[in-house]
Order: sequence, then C-alpha cells, then structure tokens
Amino acid sequence: MKYKIKLGGRGADIWIHDINEDQKKLLKEGHVELNQMEYEDIAEVLGKEQVDDSEESFTGVYNRPDEIVIEVRDENDNLIFDSTTQDEWYFDQDVMDEYFDHESVHEGENKFFVESYSKGNFFQFELECDEFDPNKLSPQLTEIGERFELITGLRYEGEILESEFDDYWGKGYYYHLSDEE
Repeated sequence: MKYKIKLGGRGADIWIHDINEDQKKLLKEGHVELNQMEYEDIAEVLGKEQVDDSEESFTGVYNRPDEIVIEVRDENDNLIFDSTTQDEWYFDQDVMDEYFDHESVHEGENKFFVESYSKGNFFQFELECDEFDPNKLSPQLTEIGERFELITGLRYEGEILESEFDDYWGKGYYYHLSDEE
C-alpha cells in the first residue's frame, strides 16, 4: 500500500552567511540580534539585496516533540496516523539509536544566521509498505551553528524517504551571530 506522510509543525528556514570582522562589528553595533536593525540595513552590511540570499540554507521542523506534527494517509486518503492525537508523541528512541542520522554544520566564528520562523507542512514523503507503523520512523537531524536543530528529513526502517516541499509560511525573521569570538 502507498502512504503519504506529511511532516509539519513549527520550524524554520535558516540562511547562513559567512561574515568578516567588519561586518560582524557593524551587526553587533546595530544590535541585530535584538531586532534593532532594519532589513535593508542588514542586507547592505551583508552586501546582498535580500537577507535570505545565501549560498547555503536549511529547512526543517524544530526537533522538539511539541513542535512536530506528522500525519499519514493511505492511498484512499484515509487518515492512518496523526501525531497530535497521541500523548507526547516522539520518535522511538531505539529506532533513532539504530539509524542515528545527525549532522552538525556551520560551527565556528564569523557566521550570521537568518532564521525565518515558519509554520505549516514542511515536507511530504511517499512510502510503499504493507502496513505503516509510526514506530519505524526516525528523523534526519541537522544541527546548525550549535544553535538550531532541525528535522530535515525522515527515514522509515532506516531507509531515507524522498521528500518534496509542502505548504508552510514564514512568521518573521530573527537574526543570530555565531557564539564564538
């Protein structure tokens, strides 16, 4: 049987900018992390037209049980599983340990992160199996700059599921400088 899995909830698009000391100083002096700089001024410091114009970005759901929504429907569009109807649902720890999938990226100094806090259905996956079991799902985790941990994909019985972007929307920009000096 074929299943459609939606991964949604609350998460973010994160754009990463490598910055030099002068840019870092201007952003700090402008109190960018306190949202005291205008969007256009931040873009100008970055030398970009848009703050979300970056060579590298990541999209996903925050890795916190209360932020994650997983919905599964069969090929007849019947709802098979909805994580919001379960008490404190989270991925099975034994399955996560067996198929550990965690990547840390963009650690270090002189990084500037643009976070677009978002809500909705981030990804849609297709799965073909005899009978869906939510306990066989495990997350693909990406830790960005030792600050954000996003679920950027899913595995089922260890196999990576191919994803397509779904329907989510941004709720506002937040700005972060790397912690290291």
